[in-house]
Amino acid sequence: MVEEKSKKIEIPEICRVEGHSAVHVDIVGDQVKSVKLDVFEGTRFFERLIVGHHQDEIPHITSRVCAICSTGHVIAAIRAVEKIAGFVPSSTTSRLRELMHLGMIIESNSTHIYALALPDFLGFEDVHQFASQNKDEFKTWTDLRNMGSAIQTVIGGRPFHPVNLHVGGFSSYPAMDDLQKLKADLRVKSELAVRTCEVLMKFSPPVRRTSEPVFFALIPDGEHYGYFGDRIKSTSGFEASVDEYKTYLKEEAVPHSHSKRSSVDGEPIMVGSMARLSLFSNRLSQRAKGIFQATELAKGDHNTIWNNLAQAIELVEAFDRAIAIIETLEETKQDWDTFEKRQTSRTKLGPAQGSACGTVECPRGTLYHYYELDEKGNVTAADMITPSAQNTYRIERDIQEVVSQSFAEPEDDARDRVLTKNLETLIRAYDPCNTCATHMVSVKYSP
Repeated sequence: MVEEKSKKIEIPEICRVEGHSAVHVDIVGDQVKSVKLDVFEGTRFFERLIVGHHQDEIPHITSRVCAICSTGHVIAAIRAVEKIAGFVPSSTTSRLRELMHLGMIIESNSTHIYALALPDFLGFEDVHQFASQNKDEFKTWTDLRNMGSAIQTVIGGRPFHPVNLHVGGFSSYPAMDDLQKLKADLRVKSELAVRTCEVLMKFSPPVRRTSEPVFFALIPDGEHYGYFGDRIKSTSGFEASVDEYKTYLKEEAVPHSHSKRSSVDGEPIMVGSMARLSLFSNRLSQRAKGIFQATELAKGDHNTIWNNLAQAIELVEAFDRAIAIIETLEETKQDWDTFEKRQTSRTKLGPAQGSACGTVECPRGTLYHYYELDEKGNVTAADMITPSAQNTYRIERDIQEVVSQSFAEPEDDARDRVLTKNLETLIRAYDPCNTCATHMVSVKYSP
């Protein structure tokens, strides 16, 4: 009896939200036996750390879960507490929060596209090499990133871990002059977002997709394309309130990782830009919709690699929506003045007893913040589910498909080199965190 050759594919280190992880693939013969995403980052205990803290402290503690998505964590926490309190923020507060969130989208998406994804398609090993030889593209990234940072600074007080956003409102509203400066800059730089789409549309995915993903995303509040909502929807026809998340989104511990695995009905799901576009592209602004309709995404091609392009389309949408919000704020300035004469820009809420889930769409997908508060407004229980955790199972499935396709081809050194590069590109397309994609993949044979 001839013993079948065994092989291991190892991604020695990738990262998840300021952390580290590895992927191990075991192959016997030409069959993939297992794919494991091992998140070996030390447990950070945020859900336990927040217990005992007052409702007003929650947003500013949980923002430290992630730097680049700190705005999303702050707003998700605020939405949860305000839901428990039965508090509805003013239209001005809601618009400013949305504008702040769009700044995060612009900064995060552009960083992923230019610093992490684009070097793959242009054949560079790292962002330093890419920046040295593509100065125009590097400048486009810095201009887009700085635009996102400027928005978050004007609204939140600083580009990360905002100090101006609170349960009940803001410490103070931004000056209209500052908002108008942002609008002028948004108009000038919006063409950079369009150009980003044009660049990414030139590249074809290096790997095929063999199974159709089930996409999940929040149904946006209002009629426009957006990132805030209280109901979830999937491409399989599922819909529910996010307060019911424990009934549909299963999290389970796995022995090979410090991270839990998320699934729905036992199957992986995908969240993020592709999911949002798949479900709500009809809500895009005219310019973003026109670009979307010219892409393979609009034709139903859901190859994970297109998530890079989906993020670029969201850049265009974010610019157009941000300009529209500022124009509305200009038109309603009289209401601001009236509002501020009646009370400050922040409403102090009394202790909010109860439980609720606050959700937002972050760059990488749906973020859940669930809290239980006692009669003093102190946290008695907390649960947070990040987009990267929800995508973990889908990443494993994608890796399995790509490796299986590769092993259907004749074995040679070139095949393994191509497989290594394709796996790196695939994992980066999910944008699991802002630092993960700089780590390399290696293919190693078992002894």
